[in-house]
Order: sequence, then C-alpha cells, then structure tokens
Amino acid sequence: MQTLKNFLICVSFTVFIFSTHDVNAKDDLNNQTLKKMEELKNQYKLPSLSVAIGKNDQVIFSEAIGFSNIKDSLKADIQTQYSVGSLAKPMTGIVLARLVDKGKLDLDSSVIKYLDRPEYTNTFSVRELASHISGVPHNTPERDIAEFKNVRDHKSPLDSFYVFESHPLLFQPGTEYKYSSNGYILLSAVIEKAANLDYVDFLQQSLWSRYGMSLTELDTSFAGKEHEATYYAEVSENDIHIESSNKRDRSFLFGGGGFISTPTDMVKMSRATYDDKYLSDDVKQVIYTPTKLRNGETNSDKYSLGWRVGKIELDNDSRQAWKALHHGGVTDNASTAYLLVIPECKTSIAFATNFVPDKFWQMRVVMANILKQYTDIEQCSKTNKLLQPADNAPVG
Repeated sequence: MQTLKNFLICVSFTVFIFSTHDVNAKDDLNNQTLKKMEELKNQYKLPSLSVAIGKNDQVIFSEAIGFSNIKDSLKADIQTQYSVGSLAKPMTGIVLARLVDKGKLDLDSSVIKYLDRPEYTNTFSVRELASHISGVPHNTPERDIAEFKNVRDHKSPLDSFYVFESHPLLFQPGTEYKYSSNGYILLSAVIEKAANLDYVDFLQQSLWSRYGMSLTELDTSFAGKEHEATYYAEVSENDIHIESSNKRDRSFLFGGGGFISTPTDMVKMSRATYDDKYLSDDVKQVIYTPTKLRNGETNSDKYSLGWRVGKIELDNDSRQAWKALHHGGVTDNASTAYLLVIPECKTSIAFATNFVPDKFWQMRVVMANILKQYTDIEQCSKTNKLLQPADNAPVG
C-alpha cells in the first residue's frame, strides 16, 4: 500500500475565506466539517474517524466520531490514539533536518560515517537513505516474523537490523526510487548515533515536547493502555466489524512506522515545517524540494526528507499553486492515517481511523478540500516565497 503514487487533488473549489472574528462563519464551517466526517464514516464503514486542523500555531479544529471499541461501546474522542504507520517518516525527517541545522549531521556524507553496518553503508548518503533511493529492500520475510511471530518490544533501531541487513541492495544507490520502511529503521539508527541519544528520547526532547505532542509514543506493549483504539480487520456482509489480531509488534519499525499518535498531535508536529525558530530557511528548503537521483532527475515519487512534495491549487486560478507536504500511513488490517501541510499558508490537516477501508486513499482528497475551506489565500499570498506555476504535480 505504501507504493501508492501521489494523486491529483487540484480540485478547483472556490475557497471560503472567513474572518477570524466571524464566529458564526467559523461555527458553520466546523459544522460542515463534522457533517463531512459523518458522511465519510458511513461511506467507508469506519468504526471511528478523528480529524484535526491546524493554522499558524493553533489547533483550530479537533473532533472524533464513532467508536474506538465497538464491543464495549467506547466512543472515540480527540485523545484516542491510532497506529499512524508511515507518518513516522515525516516525524523522522523533521528531527533529521534538526540535526543538520545543529551541525551534528551531514546529509551528503556516507552513512558509514555514522554506522559501519550493514556492510553497504559506504555506498549511499544519508540524504539518499532518507529519500528512498538507497536500494535498501522494503518487503523482507523477517518483517512478518518480527511483527506477528516473534513479538517483543524493541528498544533501539539497532535491535531491528535483523529484518533487512542480510539482504542485498535492490539497485545501485542513487539510480532508482523504491520505498523502504526498512531503510527508515537504518535512518533511525543514524539519527541515534548523530544525536548521541536514544532515537525515541531524541524525538521526545527535540520534537514531541516542543510542540506538545503528549499522545505520541513508540508502539510497545506498554503504550496506549488508556487511549489506543481497537483495530478492525474487515467488515462482514452484515456490516459487523471484525477485530484485528492483537498479538502484534510495530516497535521494530521505529522511524519506518512504529508509533501511535493522534491527528491533533500530527498537526502540532506540522508546525515544525514552517516554524522559523525550529528550522532555518535553508534546511526547510531541503524538506520542500524532492531529492534528485545521481543523474540529476527528480525521484519518481517526489520524495524529500520524510515527505512527499506536491502542489495544491487553492482557487480557480490554475496558474498558481502552493507547495504541499504530505504523507499517508497504513497499518495493514488495522488503521490508516494521513497528514497534509501547506507550509506557505501555515495550515495542515490530519485524520486517522481504526480500519483500512477499500479505496481509503480517496479520503485524502476529501481532507485536502476540507483544508482549502480553512485556508486564507490572501494571507498566504502576502509572504509567499514558494509560489510557482502549477505543473500538475500530484498531491495525496
């Protein structure tokens, strides 16, 4: 599922611009969003759906509907945690950029500068590893063993190398793009070494605590005891949700997909992509720019440091488009989540649900259109440094 390509969300809707002082208009917009959430829940047969929207440094909308546990009639709320899958990658990309800004890590150094295993760490750079163009394999049989058979908590990314280090690279580094969660296990270990601190502790100190992400944690057997949703693998012909197996470990994935969180925490995290006090302009531009292959071509998925980079139109003027950072996360037979950020407008939206419905990616388009309703084009335009002609680069 993670190989899904970006898709176009340049649906030309007129953006409704509301004054921050127009309380009634804001209430109407929030009610429209809640109504759309109910429609999505019914259409996709979701047990629950949680959505949050951020603007500037505030969470301006955060709601959850449905059940976090159907059998116990336990309703979802904004504190309900979900496995956010590959949304761990933007998280990892942000703290990677932070280390670059602090002078503790060089993106263009070979990974061997930080780790001497696996044996091929001298063949690609940190930047290539973070952009999925290193060739580290993604689908290895050891992953299923780690997740479902030899279930245990993992304390360091180094403890998870067994899921990929015995396998050769898929291609000559820098020549192709191939999505790899295993590559992000390796990247997590690079961050641990460069920071001289446990990877999860570094996330806590440098990102989670700074932005008040109090419900984000590594998905160990100790996590989510109070707030994590129950997951559902399928829906029967009688519309009965069937629970997923609870004998499962995701902690081994670390930055590749090992966290539980909430949409509210995800939009809080998105502030790091435009916060001038957190990252320098130069490093932010690295996040905003898809990494190039060694032949000078942009990688096929327009991937940068933990983010897919696209463009989004905010009105009917197709000559203008804004940069958009986005990423999805899927935990098979359990959950799906999504985060979209428009850094120039300082707005973001995230959703999560405890089920993976058919054609779940179509929900992302709906989220993009919801975010448009909350985005003030005039405010974006005043300080727009990234504005450039639309080239139909997909977002989703």
